[in-house]
Amino acid sequence: MIRINLLPHRTEFRKQQILVYITVFVIVMISAVATIIVVDIWSTQGLTDLQEEQAILKQKNANLSKKIGELRNLDSLRKEVEGKLQIVDELQAGRFRSLITFNTIAQGIPQNVWLTQVVDQGGVIKVNGFGESSQAVANFMRSLQSSELFNDVQLAFDKQSIVEDAMVRQFSLTFHRLTLVEQESKAQVESVGGAR
Repeated sequence: MIRINLLPHRTEFRKQQILVYITVFVIVMISAVATIIVVDIWSTQGLTDLQEEQAILKQKNANLSKKIGELRNLDSLRKEVEGKLQIVDELQAGRFRSLITFNTIAQGIPQNVWLTQVVDQGGVIKVNGFGESSQAVANFMRSLQSSELFNDVQLAFDKQSIVEDAMVRQFSLTFHRLTLVEQESKAQVESVGGAR
Protein backbone atom coordinates (compact mmCIF):
# COMPACT_ATOMS: atom_id res chain seq x y z
CA MET A 1 0.00 0.00 0.00
CA ILE A 2 1.00 3.39 -0.79
CA ARG A 3 1.19 5.92 1.86
CA ILE A 4 0.70 9.58 1.20
CA ASN A 5 1.82 12.11 3.66
CA LEU A 6 -0.75 14.91 3.58
CA LEU A 7 0.79 17.02 6.36
CA PRO A 8 3.28 18.86 4.28
CA HIS A 9 0.58 19.57 1.79
CA ARG A 10 -1.62 21.08 4.51
CA THR A 11 1.26 23.06 5.80
CA GLU A 12 1.94 24.32 2.35
CA PHE A 13 -1.77 25.17 1.91
CA ARG A 14 -1.79 27.04 5.19
CA LYS A 15 1.29 28.98 4.20
CA GLN A 16 -0.36 29.97 0.96
CA GLN A 17 -3.55 30.90 2.77
CA ILE A 18 -1.63 33.04 5.28
CA LEU A 19 0.18 34.66 2.41
CA VAL A 20 -3.15 35.40 0.71
CA TYR A 21 -4.52 36.86 3.97
CA ILE A 22 -1.43 39.02 4.43
CA THR A 23 -1.60 40.16 0.81
CA VAL A 24 -5.30 41.01 1.13
CA PHE A 25 -4.59 42.79 4.42
CA VAL A 26 -1.75 44.79 2.87
CA ILE A 27 -3.89 45.63 -0.19
CA VAL A 28 -6.78 46.72 2.06
CA MET A 29 -4.40 48.82 4.20
CA ILE A 30 -2.81 50.38 1.11
CA SER A 31 -6.29 51.03 -0.33
CA ALA A 32 -7.45 52.58 2.96
CA VAL A 33 -4.35 54.78 3.21
CA ALA A 34 -4.72 55.75 -0.45
CA THR A 35 -8.40 56.52 0.10
CA ILE A 36 -7.57 58.63 3.16
CA ILE A 37 -4.88 60.48 1.20
CA VAL A 38 -7.23 61.07 -1.75
CA VAL A 39 -10.04 62.28 0.57
CA ASP A 40 -7.57 64.53 2.40
CA ILE A 41 -6.26 66.00 -0.87
CA TRP A 42 -9.82 66.43 -2.15
CA SER A 43 -11.03 68.13 1.06
CA THR A 44 -7.90 70.31 1.18
CA GLN A 45 -8.54 71.34 -2.43
CA GLY A 46 -12.21 72.00 -1.60
CA LEU A 47 -11.17 74.07 1.40
CA THR A 48 -8.72 76.02 -0.76
CA ASP A 49 -11.45 76.59 -3.35
CA LEU A 50 -13.84 77.77 -0.62
CA GLN A 51 -11.19 80.12 0.79
CA GLU A 52 -10.58 81.55 -2.68
CA GLU A 53 -14.34 81.93 -3.20
CA GLN A 54 -14.64 83.59 0.22
CA ALA A 55 -11.87 86.04 -0.71
CA ILE A 56 -13.64 86.82 -4.00
CA LEU A 57 -16.95 87.32 -2.16
CA LYS A 58 -15.25 89.60 0.38
CA GLN A 59 -13.82 91.65 -2.47
CA LYS A 60 -17.24 91.85 -4.15
CA ASN A 61 -18.81 92.80 -0.81
CA ALA A 62 -16.24 95.56 -0.37
CA ASN A 63 -16.93 96.81 -3.91
CA LEU A 64 -20.69 96.71 -3.31
CA SER A 65 -20.28 98.52 0.02
CA LYS A 66 -18.30 101.21 -1.77
CA LYS A 67 -21.00 101.51 -4.44
CA ILE A 68 -23.72 101.65 -1.75
CA GLY A 69 -21.79 104.44 -0.08
CA GLU A 70 -21.60 106.25 -3.41
CA LEU A 71 -25.33 105.71 -3.95
CA ARG A 72 -26.10 107.07 -0.49
CA ASN A 73 -23.90 110.04 -1.28
CA LEU A 74 -25.72 110.48 -4.58
CA ASP A 75 -29.05 110.18 -2.76
CA SER A 76 -28.08 112.93 -0.33
CA LEU A 77 -26.83 115.05 -3.24
CA ARG A 78 -30.11 114.41 -5.07
CA LYS A 79 -32.11 115.51 -2.01
CA GLU A 80 -29.94 118.60 -1.67
CA VAL A 81 -30.42 119.47 -5.36
CA GLU A 82 -34.18 118.85 -5.09
CA GLY A 83 -34.30 121.18 -2.09
CA LYS A 84 -32.43 123.86 -4.00
CA LEU A 85 -34.69 123.39 -7.02
CA GLN A 86 -37.73 123.73 -4.78
CA ILE A 87 -36.34 126.99 -3.40
CA VAL A 88 -35.72 128.20 -6.96
CA ASP A 89 -39.29 127.22 -7.91
CA GLU A 90 -40.67 129.09 -4.91
CA LEU A 91 -38.57 132.13 -5.77
CA GLN A 92 -39.69 131.89 -9.39
CA ALA A 93 -43.34 131.62 -8.33
CA GLY A 94 -42.96 134.52 -5.89
CA ARG A 95 -41.02 136.68 -8.33
CA PHE A 96 -44.08 138.63 -9.40
CA ARG A 97 -46.09 138.03 -6.24
CA SER A 98 -45.30 141.40 -4.65
CA LEU A 99 -45.98 143.17 -7.92
CA ILE A 100 -49.35 141.44 -8.25
CA THR A 101 -50.11 142.18 -4.59
CA PHE A 102 -49.38 145.90 -4.90
CA ASN A 103 -51.21 146.11 -8.22
CA THR A 104 -54.31 144.45 -6.72
CA ILE A 105 -54.21 146.84 -3.74
CA ALA A 106 -53.79 149.83 -6.07
CA GLN A 107 -56.75 148.76 -8.22
CA GLY A 108 -58.96 148.48 -5.13
CA ILE A 109 -58.21 151.98 -3.78
CA PRO A 110 -61.24 154.28 -4.15
CA GLN A 111 -60.68 157.88 -5.31
CA ASN A 112 -61.35 159.28 -1.86
CA VAL A 113 -58.73 157.05 -0.12
CA TRP A 114 -54.97 157.36 -0.21
CA LEU A 115 -52.31 155.16 1.35
CA THR A 116 -49.29 156.24 3.35
CA GLN A 117 -47.73 152.86 4.03
CA VAL A 118 -47.98 149.28 2.72
CA VAL A 119 -45.97 146.64 4.55
CA ASP A 120 -45.72 143.12 3.11
CA GLN A 121 -44.78 140.69 5.89
CA GLY A 122 -44.93 137.50 3.89
CA GLY A 123 -48.51 136.31 4.20
CA VAL A 124 -49.78 139.29 6.24
CA ILE A 125 -50.07 142.75 4.74
CA LYS A 126 -50.52 145.93 6.74
CA VAL A 127 -51.88 149.09 5.12
CA ASN A 128 -52.00 152.58 6.67
CA GLY A 129 -53.68 155.54 5.06
CA PHE A 130 -56.35 158.20 5.07
CA GLY A 131 -59.88 158.28 3.75
CA GLU A 132 -62.41 161.02 3.15
CA SER A 133 -64.89 159.20 5.39
CA SER A 134 -65.50 155.97 7.23
CA GLN A 135 -67.66 154.93 4.27
CA ALA A 136 -64.66 155.36 1.93
CA VAL A 137 -62.52 153.17 4.24
CA ALA A 138 -65.31 150.55 4.35
CA ASN A 139 -65.50 150.58 0.53
CA PHE A 140 -61.73 149.98 0.38
CA MET A 141 -62.06 147.08 2.84
CA ARG A 142 -64.89 145.54 0.75
CA SER A 143 -62.79 145.93 -2.38
CA LEU A 144 -59.88 144.08 -0.75
CA GLN A 145 -62.13 141.35 0.68
CA SER A 146 -63.76 140.73 -2.71
CA SER A 147 -60.33 140.32 -4.33
CA GLU A 148 -59.27 136.77 -5.20
CA LEU A 149 -55.86 137.48 -3.67
CA PHE A 150 -56.81 138.57 -0.11
CA ASN A 151 -58.99 137.52 2.79
CA ASP A 152 -59.54 138.24 6.47
CA VAL A 153 -59.45 142.04 6.06
CA GLN A 154 -59.35 143.51 9.58
CA LEU A 155 -59.65 147.17 10.58
CA ALA A 156 -57.01 147.85 13.23
CA PHE A 157 -58.23 151.38 13.83
CA ASP A 158 -60.24 154.17 12.19
CA LYS A 159 -59.97 157.57 13.81
CA GLN A 160 -60.60 161.14 12.91
CA SER A 161 -57.54 163.14 11.96
CA ILE A 162 -56.68 166.50 10.45
CA VAL A 163 -54.43 166.61 7.38
CA GLU A 164 -53.69 170.00 5.75
CA ASP A 165 -56.65 171.61 7.55
CA ALA A 166 -59.06 168.91 6.32
CA MET A 167 -60.96 166.44 8.49
CA VAL A 168 -60.18 162.89 7.32
CA ARG A 169 -60.30 159.36 8.71
CA GLN A 170 -56.91 157.82 9.50
CA PHE A 171 -57.02 154.02 9.30
CA SER A 172 -54.91 150.90 9.51
CA LEU A 173 -55.84 147.56 7.94
CA THR A 174 -54.32 144.13 8.09
CA PHE A 175 -55.21 141.25 5.78
CA HIS A 176 -53.82 137.96 4.54
CA ARG A 177 -52.50 137.23 1.09
CA LEU A 178 -53.75 133.84 -0.07
CA THR A 179 -51.51 131.14 -1.48
CA LEU A 180 -52.32 129.77 -4.94
CA VAL A 181 -54.15 126.80 -3.41
CA GLU A 182 -56.16 129.09 -1.11
CA GLN A 183 -56.98 131.37 -4.06
CA GLU A 184 -58.38 128.43 -6.01
CA SER A 185 -60.38 127.31 -2.97
CA LYS A 186 -61.79 130.83 -2.46
CA ALA A 187 -62.73 131.05 -6.14
CA GLN A 188 -64.56 127.71 -5.92
CA VAL A 189 -66.43 128.74 -2.78
CA GLU A 190 -67.44 132.04 -4.36
CA SER A 191 -68.53 130.32 -7.58
CA VAL A 192 -70.66 127.85 -5.59
CA GLY A 193 -72.09 130.72 -3.50
CA GLY A 194 -72.81 132.74 -6.66
CA ALA A 195 -74.55 129.78 -8.31
CA ARG A 196 -77.08 129.61 -5.46
